[in-house]
Amino acid sequence: MAVLAVVVFQGLRNARVFFLNVDEAIAQKTDLGERTFRMQGIVVSEEGNASDGAFLFTVAFNDATANIQHIGPEPSDLFDLGEPVVVEGRWNGDVFQSDQILVKHDESYVEDNPNRVDYELDPS
Repeated sequence: MAVLAVVVFQGLRNARVFFLNVDEAIAQKTDLGERTFRMQGIVVSEEGNASDGAFLFTVAFNDATANIQHIGPEPSDLFDLGEPVVVEGRWNGDVFQSDQILVKHDESYVEDNPNRVDYELDPS
């Protein structure tokens, strides 16, 4: 029963986290306050690791840019300049503090890593 409660709680938590593009998140920064949300954009620069262990990078969307300070697991090999990314976290002043990075892979991931995929490429 406890496991079911945790699953339901996580499902509800994830359902209330919403997406904004970088330009929308910047425009709504004051209204968002310290609420957690997901922000999507394109990685335009990567500064690497700061002295405190945070991973620093910048994302952009519609001519707006946001500096990201990510605390948590390093991004996957799919994280790269020019690639779309979704970061989850909240604003802390002018910096978006992220605790999760989501990166979408394209079909080349399937081709390069066939043993990691559980479905057939050609279902016919």
